[in-house]
Amino acid sequence: MQKTFAKNIDLERLTKQIAYFFEARKFEDITAVQNAAGYEIVAGDSQKYKIKSDLKVDIHREAEGFSVSLELAKEVKRFNYPVMLATFFGGGYFFLKDLKSDESWRKIEREFWQTIGSMVMKA
Repeated sequence: MQKTFAKNIDLERLTKQIAYFFEARKFEDITAVQNAAGYEIVAGDSQKYKIKSDLKVDIHREAEGFSVSLELAKEVKRFNYPVMLATFFGGGYFFLKDLKSDESWRKIEREFWQTIGSMVMKA
């Protein structure tokens, strides 16, 4: 998901605040890199949030503000078998892990955008 904000703020400071957001939620291997378009942050797995992929945040300077995008760093393969068949063969465990990963992704995504909104309002 990507959002554009019509406000000029210090992107380096915003990047540090986003990195702290992930640190506070016990994500591992957080890297922030400046590139030609802005900044990129990658956060590894978290003990609290069992998401099957790293998270990637891109921050870009726009003509009238900036944009922030949050996405999974790699596409997560879904369990492709019918639920009853998967459960019968012991795949219910993996199906449940997929569901929990999706739930954690949605939760962190909500928290992230709420936090970004408050960061932008304070700046």
